Amino acid sequence: MNFLKAIYKITDRLVSLGGLISGILIVLVAGMIFYEVLSRAIFNEPTIFATELSIYALIGSCFFGSGYGLRKFSHITVDLVTNILPEKPKTIFEILSNLLGLLFGVIFTWYGFYHVQGTMELGVTSSSLLRVPMYLPELTMPIGGVLLCLAFVLQIVDCFDKKGESQA
Repeated sequence: MNFLKAIYKITDRLVSLGGLISGILIVLVAGMIFYEVLSRAIFNEPTIFATELSIYALIGSCFFGSGYGLRKFSHITVDLVTNILPEKPKTIFEILSNLLGLLFGVIFTWYGFYHVQGTMELGVTSSSLLRVPMYLPELTMPIGGVLLCLAFVLQIVDCFDKKGESQA
């Protein structure tokens, strides 16, 4: 049983690490945009990297933070029906909801990896001066998808163990 608890903790830490990376990327976006504004306003010299990299970082923060958002119950939920249900049917709805979310996460992750593989094989780069290989920013999709799947698995385990608060 200690082995399963260790796996649970490691998985939860991975999802939390995704949330931390998401936060760091948001701070980097703010820094790059601030630098771009100063560069344009004071020196009249726009950068060639700030806009493109801040877009990639913002998108990456969404994917990396999705599992963390799920774990912290930050996603929008429709709980009109589940709030009036007794505890047992509510738990069944939570499990079904999380299973459907896990199914979505698996499909999203699978096709994310498939898309990144195609981009890598074609050698697609951005059309800007940076010529960023597009598989690098696109990798945030399947990595974020894995984190989301892990978060859904943890939510399902929590439903069976009744740990933490209820999502509904």
